[in-house]
Amino acid sequence: MAKVRTFDTEVLQEHHKQAPHLDLSWLTKASRHQFRWRCTNNRWHTAQRQIRSGEVLAKSMRQSTPQDMYVSTSAWLNPVKLPRIKDTTVPHPVLIDHLIVFDIDIPPFCRANMEKARKAAVSLLDWVEEECDVERIHIVFSGSKGFHLVFKDKDRTLFGIPDPKERETVVREARKALLARVLDAGHPVDAGITADTRRIIRLPGSLHGSTGWQCTIISERQLRSPFKSWIKHLPRHAAAVPMPRKAKLKRIKSGKGKTKLKPTEVSPYASIELSTHVTGTKDRNAILAWLPRSWGSIDSTVKKVQEILEQHALGSALLWTDGKAVLMMIPRAYPRVKAAKICRKIGLPRTAEAMLANDHDWVRVSARQWQEDGWDKDIEPLCVLQQTDIKEGTTPWSTPHLVMAERLELPLDVAEEACSGSKEPAIRIVKRS
Repeated sequence: MAKVRTFDTEVLQEHHKQAPHLDLSWLTKASRHQFRWRCTNNRWHTAQRQIRSGEVLAKSMRQSTPQDMYVSTSAWLNPVKLPRIKDTTVPHPVLIDHLIVFDIDIPPFCRANMEKARKAAVSLLDWVEEECDVERIHIVFSGSKGFHLVFKDKDRTLFGIPDPKERETVVREARKALLARVLDAGHPVDAGITADTRRIIRLPGSLHGSTGWQCTIISERQLRSPFKSWIKHLPRHAAAVPMPRKAKLKRIKSGKGKTKLKPTEVSPYASIELSTHVTGTKDRNAILAWLPRSWGSIDSTVKKVQEILEQHALGSALLWTDGKAVLMMIPRAYPRVKAAKICRKIGLPRTAEAMLANDHDWVRVSARQWQEDGWDKDIEPLCVLQQTDIKEGTTPWSTPHLVMAERLELPLDVAEEACSGSKEPAIRIVKRS
């Protein structure tokens, strides 16, 4: 398969000079939406003014070279300098509308998978228009591995709730309920987009910065026709990555001398990672890991963690979730070998191996920022679990991990004299694939 490339500044500048202005007419009122773009130096920019048209957007981007362009799924009374959802220091922003967006991606990038994505999109389109009281806005080829189906509410009741914070909360809950119905019906949509009122999606008319294919609004007639019959009509840059007929597979070792096939393309992402090492100590580690999906749903995973705490007398565990999996922290300063031994006992062999081989492990503690599709849903506090009839042991608490837990909104109140390590946790920002 052709290697996915990134277009350099010169190529993109020339393209933007020659390309027609972006059409924002599909938005009810473009000036109520937030526009963001990622540049060739991987820095993100947000429009610092309200954008009324493609011409105004082009002017806003003159001082930077956009590689990927996005628009918010929500419309706001004032989309400029939008505060974060958990920021309580400023008035809550007023949500005016929230597009219903379903994203279907089937990687890796190839014609065979695009045909699978097309069929899945057709099935979802039929389901939505039969089951939901919504109005279709358009269908979009994303420029890479799939499609966006975009709708809006016919019933505007939720957007009439007077309190801005309550309004956004209720809209999010309604979207979560709709998403659950879609997933229960078996449609392969990205679970991180539909219910998120702070989400951004790729802007139709813009180039996909990794493939060079244009994010393009398509007709229902095209969607219902075989992909091979209209691929030639999709706009792309002259230097765009060719879309292969099928994804090439490579052989990888899978234990006992056997090999298995795996797609060669893996989407890269950036995230913040926290070390298990207790900073300020020589050889101490806390237990920190994303728990196996094989443990079942989030609820069943929480129950299993409680059983583990009781069985192995581990005291307390802090849990977060990204909606798909559970992140667990046991913020104790264990000797490294003991921490690895505990990890093996409770079903975390990879974490144990990392501790023994590298003296610690790096673990993601933020949402993932995908190169092509923006941010995953942020991780959120889930709960604090404690062993029944807990008896305080001799293992001290890890100060840096307690500090990080507080930053992640799960503070644990413990006596300072029972802690070990410095107050500054070891964190880094990395790009993985």
